[in-house]
Amino acid sequence: MAESRPSERASTPSTGDETPSNWWNRVRYGAYAPVYDLFARPFESGRRYAIEWVDPRPDDRILVLGCGTGRALEHLPAGASITAIDVSEAMVRRTRSRAESLGLDVDVRVGDAQSLPFEDGSFDVILLHLIVSVVPEPKALVAEAARVLAPDGRISIYDKFVAEGERPSLVRRAANPVARLLFADLNRRLEPLAADAGIEFEGRDSFLGGLYTVTVARPAGSGE
Repeated sequence: MAESRPSERASTPSTGDETPSNWWNRVRYGAYAPVYDLFARPFESGRRYAIEWVDPRPDDRILVLGCGTGRALEHLPAGASITAIDVSEAMVRRTRSRAESLGLDVDVRVGDAQSLPFEDGSFDVILLHLIVSVVPEPKALVAEAARVLAPDGRISIYDKFVAEGERPSLVRRAANPVARLLFADLNRRLEPLAADAGIEFEGRDSFLGGLYTVTVARPAGSGE
């Protein structure tokens, strides 16, 4: 498993207490945990495709941020070193249970994905699935993922984004205040969030009528 970073950040590991919005995420996703799998089913084809695209291997060190109930685990290779983090204790308990049922040895912990207690370059594969639109500081999330990514690693991103160069539709804008309160921001754009993170995208595919995006990111220049 990835080792905690011997630094000030590692000496005071994140507990998800940094912002009121993180408190609200713990409350609402803790409440959703018992029924999350039921409502997550429509998104599974995109999740499966996103993991196939990032191509995790048995010898990879894999980090799942915003692991929820652990639905990604069944798509990950046996033998991989897997760490899973979520801000909700209820979600973490369900991920642990799923890992046990799948026979996987997973380091599952409560934590803040926007402030990670790991050394730079600790992971070969990072999954950002249905979390970028949820966290209060998405730029911090993407920057942290890029920081702990190995120089030849890759990040799988699957979430709802407004396409580059497009304006959110009227329906999307009207629905967003309620959506932000209940589950996620519908109007975030991926490219600005990653602009200063030192990563670049391999492409972009759409799911569910273009509302959801799947892409893989790598450290800038790593493919040259």
